Amino acid sequence: MATSATLTTTQLPHFRSLLEEWLAKQPPATGFSVPFEDIAKTPKVSKDVVVAFRTRHPLPGEAVGKFQSTPADGEDDVPVEVCIGITVKSAEPGVFVAHVPGMKWSGFTLTHKEYIADLAFGPDTTNEEVYQRTVVANDLLHLGLSGGVGCILAYGQTSSGKTYTMEGIESRIARDLFDAARVVGNRLSYGQNEADFFEFSVTFLELQGKHATDLVEPNDKVDASGNVVRKDVAIHEDKAGNVKPRLISTIVRTSTELEELITSSLSHRRTCATLRNAASSRSHAVLTIHIKNKSLPYTEDGRLILVDLAGSERYEDSKAHDKQRMKESRENNESLMNLKESVRAKAKMAAEDGFVHIPWRSNKLTMLLKPIFDVESRQPSKAVIIAHVSPHIQDSIHSTNTLSYATPFRTVPAKPRGPLAYDSEDPRTWDRAQTHAWLTSEFAKHTVAEKVQEEKADFAANALASLNERLDLGLDIDKVCPEGYTARNLGALYTTEFVERCLAARTERTGDMGILKNRAAEVIGQLFYLIMSAKTRTRTQIMKTRKKVKMQAYGKFFVVRAFTLTCEFSGEAPKRAVGYEDEDEDDDPMVMIDAMEYHTLEKWDTTIAAAIAKAVEEKTDVREAHSNATKGLMEAWRVDVARRQSESKALI
Repeated sequence: MATSATLTTTQLPHFRSLLEEWLAKQPPATGFSVPFEDIAKTPKVSKDVVVAFRTRHPLPGEAVGKFQSTPADGEDDVPVEVCIGITVKSAEPGVFVAHVPGMKWSGFTLTHKEYIADLAFGPDTTNEEVYQRTVVANDLLHLGLSGGVGCILAYGQTSSGKTYTMEGIESRIARDLFDAARVVGNRLSYGQNEADFFEFSVTFLELQGKHATDLVEPNDKVDASGNVVRKDVAIHEDKAGNVKPRLISTIVRTSTELEELITSSLSHRRTCATLRNAASSRSHAVLTIHIKNKSLPYTEDGRLILVDLAGSERYEDSKAHDKQRMKESRENNESLMNLKESVRAKAKMAAEDGFVHIPWRSNKLTMLLKPIFDVESRQPSKAVIIAHVSPHIQDSIHSTNTLSYATPFRTVPAKPRGPLAYDSEDPRTWDRAQTHAWLTSEFAKHTVAEKVQEEKADFAANALASLNERLDLGLDIDKVCPEGYTARNLGALYTTEFVERCLAARTERTGDMGILKNRAAEVIGQLFYLIMSAKTRTRTQIMKTRKKVKMQAYGKFFVVRAFTLTCEFSGEAPKRAVGYEDEDEDDDPMVMIDAMEYHTLEKWDTTIAAAIAKAVEEKTDVREAHSNATKGLMEAWRVDVARRQSESKALI
């Protein structure tokens, strides 16, 4: 049994002795695989989800202010000193060991629990190194500038250092983003006009429980607690399936403007004193940097999403809170649990070809992160989760909860699979020749369309028939798709990377560079669409297969269940088994399965059993009673489905 923080402090000398004994037997910790100075020159990480752990140094006088001991009568007070509860065993892969004080019949014990992540940052790691090994190593700036979505989430116990980490990362992104944009813009310009290629706009949202507010909006009104009173911002999907809260969007043109906006917005964030932190963040802060590529106006805007999550709390730390603080803690923990399920599902899907349901619609926090979780999104995305833990041994129980929460996010390498059978509608199955032919055809279509617009109809009519002889695509397809490349490789490129590849493959007869850029963006967009359509089709097939297996199992289950119930209450078997095939045609097996899962198996059984028992008692038709009871359950389910659909439409 784990000990409380107070009991741990009281027995601190004993636990410190056990810890020193364990440390003496451990080998030296292993460091990072890439030296700090070589990070920028190392190939970038390709994982969809990267998990990191971080712990900090204890602050001066922190232990005395937070922890108390209760010595037995007649004993002297135990001095409250620092005792470390987390050890970094390996930096990469990241391994943290949490030292958990406990108590058995034989006395006090110290359990050493090991947790694995992609990276582990110890107390001596600076914010600059955290930024380099998460944002730079995962190429998140380039991802956002290329029309993708990069997300960083800081999670952990209140007072564990989340806000310190996120403010450091936000400051460094502000420092480097505009320089990175100039580099990408220069590559796309090829000596032409090097005016600003990108437009940056920023929104900053605070989510407290179910209430969202705009941190950028100026407001002088304050409540009784001194917090600024702000209008609620609605969070829902629009008719196009987008989640776009009505927030003030501020255009920034320099690093200074971006950093000043972040600083002023953070000053509006709600904080409150708790047992563990005098200025605890009671809300999730979601900073979103929208990146519009003005040279490729038809591509989707890139995004960098930085989320400083509200501090998680256990009951021992929040039991003295007032009703409002308790409600905040409960709502924060609910949103964190839903985030956990969504990230775990995304990590699982990244390692599999099959469909994995991601419940991102279940909470407003995950709805804001739809670009990360939506399986049908065409934008490439990456997520970095940094789990923060307190350094104190008194917090070890909460540290194990944090590390247990974050560890499952770590993706495992996908199992090796053999080659897929060729499918003309699935680019993932194409070889190099098939990819080459498709690219030639797509670029030819766009070239012919441009010729038609130039009123060269006579040329366009025969262009496709004599493609190699008469039509100059303006680029060398062999350079766009060299030997060894397939549609799967090209589909993994960012939009700007494919455009750069096409610009590098241009020929002497290339016309307007802007036309070639737009043509390349449309072609790679079509390739993304085909890949996403193939994934969706595969997902649908998987779901149909699952339903078929489930239907076969439940179909027999319905028959046996009705037969058993009827025998139990009537004392005799019906003339033929009563099953799902006896109900209305509209009540197909899968619909009835959904209804049964809605009511729960226990309620379904109880309702039908009661109807059969009543029919036996009144000497009426048992089969009719069974059928009517089933219809009643089905109707109740349909009414609830209709109500939920009506509420969803009302939100839109």
